[in-house]
Amino acid sequence: MTMPLLQDSATRTGAAPAAAEQRRPQSSRDRDRFVGFAFAAADLLIETDGLGRILFSAGARCRLTKGDVGGLVGTNLMDVVAPADRKYVHVLFDRIREKARIKPARVLFQAFDGQKFPALLGGCRLDSCPGSLFLTVLLTGPTRAAIAMGAAPQGELLDQHGFSNLLEERILAARERGLEQGLTLLLVEGLQAMVDAMPEGAAEEVRAGIDAYLRGISADGDSAGQLSGDRYGIVHAADIDGREVQGHIAQIIEAAGGALPGGIRSWTLDMADDTLDAADAARALVYTVQAFASAQGGEFTISSLEDGANRMMAGAVERIGQMRATIDNKDFIVVYQPIVDIATGAVHHLEALTRIDGSSPTDFITFAEDVGLIYDFDLLLTQTVLETLQAFRKEPKLPDVAINLSAKTLMSPIFLKQFLSVVEPYGGLAQKLLVEVTETVIVTDIAKLNDVLQKLRQAGFRICLDDVGAGSTSFQSLYGIQADYAKIDGAFVRGAVNSPRDMAMLRSMVDVCRQLGLELIGEQVEEQVHADLLTDLNVPLAQGFLFSRPSRDFGYFAKDWSRVRSGGKVLLKG
Repeated sequence: MTMPLLQDSATRTGAAPAAAEQRRPQSSRDRDRFVGFAFAAADLLIETDGLGRILFSAGARCRLTKGDVGGLVGTNLMDVVAPADRKYVHVLFDRIREKARIKPARVLFQAFDGQKFPALLGGCRLDSCPGSLFLTVLLTGPTRAAIAMGAAPQGELLDQHGFSNLLEERILAARERGLEQGLTLLLVEGLQAMVDAMPEGAAEEVRAGIDAYLRGISADGDSAGQLSGDRYGIVHAADIDGREVQGHIAQIIEAAGGALPGGIRSWTLDMADDTLDAADAARALVYTVQAFASAQGGEFTISSLEDGANRMMAGAVERIGQMRATIDNKDFIVVYQPIVDIATGAVHHLEALTRIDGSSPTDFITFAEDVGLIYDFDLLLTQTVLETLQAFRKEPKLPDVAINLSAKTLMSPIFLKQFLSVVEPYGGLAQKLLVEVTETVIVTDIAKLNDVLQKLRQAGFRICLDDVGAGSTSFQSLYGIQADYAKIDGAFVRGAVNSPRDMAMLRSMVDVCRQLGLELIGEQVEEQVHADLLTDLNVPLAQGFLFSRPSRDFGYFAKDWSRVRSGGKVLLKG
C-alpha cells in the first residue's frame, strides 16, 4: 500500500529530509502524522456523513472497487456492506455517534465481483467535524474461535453451543490480556409468543433488529448468542449498561408495532472475577449460561433473574472449587465390584467405581461433565487404578479392571494422546484395563467416538458399552460402535422377571448384541431369579449384589479372586 500523502518533492529528489520538514507548516506535518498512524492500524480510511455517504476514501482497494479507492467517494458505504450486515452496521454508526468511538468490530463486506469477505470496521467522531464519521477498515480472516466453534451464518447470532465455546475463549483471553469485559444474560419474556403472532414482515423486523443491536454492542461484533427463543447472552465491553440494553430492545419492539406480553430483564457479570482461576471461572460461566438457557417456567422469571442467576453462579463457583480440590488432592476412593461368569462362578474382571464423600457418584460425574472437569477426573482415575495394579503386580491371579470413561472425555481432541501418555509408564500392565464407555451425555457424533475407540482397541484395550438400553443413543451406539462387551441396563434385567414388555425388550437387546458379536453382561443382578433369567437368555456374565458388593480391598480379589459366592465372600482354597 502506497501513501502519497507522506511524500513531497524534497524526499523524492533526495534533498535533506530535515530541511524539507522544517519548510512544511506544523499543521501539515501533524495531519500527515495522524494519517500515517491511521494507515499503520488499518488498510482503508473512510469518512462518511451521518447517512453513510462516503466523503473521503484513501488506502488499499480492499476489493471494494476495481479502480482507485477514491472512486468510492459519493457512493454509500452500505453499498459495499453485505446485505445481511447492513442493519448491524447502522447500529455501529449509532454507537459511534453515542459513544464517540468504537473498537473494531467484525463486518462482512461485499467485493465489486460479488464475493464477500470479513474485515474489522472501527470508527470515531470528532467534535471539530460535526456530521462526519471517521472509519477504519482492517482486512482479516475468520477468528480462531470462529473456526473452532463453527461460526454462525453472517448476520445471525451464535446458538447456545457456539456461544458457550466462545465464552470459554473470551474469559481466558480477558484474563491473559487484562481486558475489561462483561457477560450479560438477557431475558425478553414472551418474545417468542409475540413474534409468532406478528405479521411476517414485522416479526422479521423485530428479530433482525434485536440480532443487529446485540451484535453491535458485543465484543468484536461476533460475541452475542441466542440461547433459546427469548434468552440471549452477550460478551461486551465493561461500559455496556444492562438498563441501556433493555431500553434499546424495548424501542426495537415498539418500532415494529409489537407488544411484549412479559418484560425485559438483564443480569451482568464481571468476567474479571478472580474467585477461580481462568479455566474454572470459564466453566462456571458456561454452566450458568447453559442453565439459564434451559431453565423452565419460573426458574428464571423477570422477578427472579438476577437473584436466580447470581445464586446459580455462586453455586457453580463453589461446586467447581470443591470438585477441583477433590481432583487436585485425589480426595476420592476407588472400590471394586466383580463381573462373574454365571455358570462357573469365576470372576471375569472387576469394575472400578468411585466414591466421593458428601456426593453421590452420579451427581458428581454429571456435574463434572457439565462443567468440563470430567476429562481431568477420568485421566486421574485411570492413573489411580494403574497404581493399584502396579502395587499388586506380583499376585498370580491379578484381575483385569474396567474403568469408566465418559463419552465426553473420549470425544476430546487431545484425549487419546493424553491417555496413552498416562498408561505408557505401566507397560504391559496397562493391557489389564478395559475401557467402559458411559453415555450420561448425548453423543452427537457416533462415528467420531467409534474412531477413538478403534484406536484404543488397536492399542490393545478392550471396549465395553455401559447401560445398553438406558440412554437415548444406546441403540445407535450398538450399530455405530465396534466393541467387545455390552452391559445390559439393570432396569431391564429386573423388570423382565414380571413384565412381558421388559422381557421383549431384553430379548431384543440380547439378539442385537449377539448378532453384532458382543459378549453380554447383565447388571444389577440382586436375586437368584435374575441370574436364572440371564442364564435362560444365554447371557454369560453378570454383576450385582447377588455375587458381591463393591469393596475397597483390592487385595481381597487379587490374592484369590477365582471363585466368589454368597454375597461377596471369597472361597479360600483347601
